[in-house]
Amino acid sequence: MNTTTISRPALAALTLAATLSAASAWAMPGMMGPQHIKLMAAPPAKMAGLQNATGYADVDAARRTVKFSITLARGTRLPAGNVLEGWLSTSGKSTASMADQKFGPAFGKKDMAMKSREIPYALSTGLLRRVGNSRTYVGRFHIDNPFTPYGAVAITLESDGNSGNYDPRPGTPLLVGMIPSGSMMGSR
Repeated sequence: MNTTTISRPALAALTLAATLSAASAWAMPGMMGPQHIKLMAAPPAKMAGLQNATGYADVDAARRTVKFSITLARGTRLPAGNVLEGWLSTSGKSTASMADQKFGPAFGKKDMAMKSREIPYALSTGLLRRVGNSRTYVGRFHIDNPFTPYGAVAITLESDGNSGNYDPRPGTPLLVGMIPSGSMMGSR
């Protein structure tokens, strides 16, 4: 019997990919400029008791900035030891081209390169910080590179608190949203 074991980070990435793919109907093509994107609770949010969290991301491709603002429902709090992290993500399959691999496959292994094409690439925008004693968490991010590869924003629940050995892969998706496809044109 041939069984496949999927690591927790890989499962989180696949869950994020499936959630973002399902969310693609939210995108409104043809819009450009700063975008105020409502974030929707991802299915795993219920397991953490955070399904009623609300939030938005302000994405400005021209300025290459993202600002997240998340509010937890009254009477809820983050599970002990957990933190919130913001992410930019490709919204489906990898945007890498075969031309990128002229001198050999990604990761130095052909089978790994093929598998990685199915997993979206995610870029951490950093931890969100609690605003005073409120239920609101905010994160701001600026990047010098273009936003063009990214089609989604997400907030993850990092169960390890991102302490010790930092892991640059997304944790459990909490809130997700699609960046309207035309809004990234200004970042080229």
